[in-house]
Amino acid sequence: MAKYDKIVIASKMLVESHNKFVNAKEDIDYIISILLSGAVVGIVSPLLKEQGGHTAHELLARMFNFISEDNDEKAHEGMFRQVYNSLKHAGKEHKGVKASKNLEFGADLKLEAAHMLDAARDDFKNIKISIGTKNRLSAEFIDLLESLDDYA
Repeated sequence: MAKYDKIVIASKMLVESHNKFVNAKEDIDYIISILLSGAVVGIVSPLLKEQGGHTAHELLARMFNFISEDNDEKAHEGMFRQVYNSLKHAGKEHKGVKASKNLEFGADLKLEAAHMLDAARDDFKNIKISIGTKNRLSAEFIDLLESLDDYA
């Protein structure tokens, strides 16, 4: 059985997500970008936290909570992944929402893809990676990580 390095895989998914976004011709391209960059976040963000860092979505939640006047409504990281989560599955069993009642959602797909790409790239920039893994990352990925451009 072959073994895979999730960091290398995530780097390739981020490049694919970026390419889908910048070359988008229809909504499905943004959807694919959201799903790929969301999967990158799912790999990289827990590692960043383990290493003592703070994720892009965690920082957004903290800022929201700091400026919010509504003390009853606290932001959390998952709030910034709602469209990604909507695309991953239907239904919310823990909330009693049947899959058949959870098949539509509203979103600005281009904007959501931009935000998820920015978060994935920001989190990736902040993780510590071994030299061995770094040497296996593509030049295209390194250029993407070093880019100062925002997607939104």
